[in-house]
Amino acid sequence: MAQPIAFVPKPGHESKHADAIDSALELLQLLHDRGVLDLLRGLVGAGDQVVDMLSAALSSPEAIRGMRNFLLLTKFFATIPPDILSGLVKTATDGAERMQTGEAPTLLQLMRRFNSEDSRRALSVFADLLEGAGKRI
Repeated sequence: MAQPIAFVPKPGHESKHADAIDSALELLQLLHDRGVLDLLRGLVGAGDQVVDMLSAALSSPEAIRGMRNFLLLTKFFATIPPDILSGLVKTATDGAERMQTGEAPTLLQLMRRFNSEDSRRALSVFADLLEGAGKRI
């Protein structure tokens, strides 16, 4: 009767990619556990139906206008220096906290604040925005 041959791997022939393969298998298991693989399998199985639905939804005038507006807003926010936007966020947060803890300012207090150079500079920007919007309406 035949005798089994013992397999003894040669030294130095371990996989160089064992860690990567283990990591990939862990990722695959996580995707399976979360149901992502089932979702992908369903999308691939539905193939043309999904593409048809997406193209119909994305070709509507509203979707096109929304995408254009999103791109314009992205360009707009990209032009604002981060320190200025950070300052605006901090100012708005501080003002909201101040309004929760204190009374509303009087009209005279507001007028004094509007008279400052910084307030007039900001009001000028808002006036430009309003004027530009009015021209395009």
